[in-house]
Amino acid sequence: MTVTPTLFSRLSAQMLAWNRWMLDLARRKTAVAWLAFFAFIESIFFPIPVDPMLAVMVAARPNRFVFLAMITTIFSTLGGVAGWYLGHEMGLVVIEWLGKTHEFEVIRAAFATHGWMLIMMGAFTPLPYKVTVISGGFLGVGLWPLIIASLLGRGCRFLLVAAIIRTRANRPLATALVTLLLMLVGFFWWMVST
Repeated sequence: MTVTPTLFSRLSAQMLAWNRWMLDLARRKTAVAWLAFFAFIESIFFPIPVDPMLAVMVAARPNRFVFLAMITTIFSTLGGVAGWYLGHEMGLVVIEWLGKTHEFEVIRAAFATHGWMLIMMGAFTPLPYKVTVISGGFLGVGLWPLIIASLLGRGCRFLLVAAIIRTRANRPLATALVTLLLMLVGFFWWMVST
């Protein structure tokens, strides 16, 4: 009896293969360029978060954790600007292409109330950043509020991830940073849910 792979198992296998490929690229001399590239495209359409690649690079080069977090932040924000432009120019067509129409409807309702704060939450939390920036462009969030919220949200997120990896040997400090990260995620969820 042969088992036919389900769509989920094939997608899961593809995601794992992409993740392994990204982690392999993180070990190369051109790793910083690859980090910048993936930070950019992850903010528009790529399904794998850039965080694991950042973590591997920080573990390999712990003294450069701030530099690597800033490269990730800058290129992720630039990708967010490209996503905003796509949303501004093509809107709903892109959302449907990404297959995120349900998420878009939830975000559309939240944008009416929270605007740029939702961009910052999408930049910091597991909420898909690409969906929030494309929606922001489509729903009229200004470019400068998007850039500021993205730099703050993505900067805090990537700096905390890099600092956690950098300080992993110092358990109390790493625990405090993880606690801070979780508290900030909880705060952003609370801000939008009220």
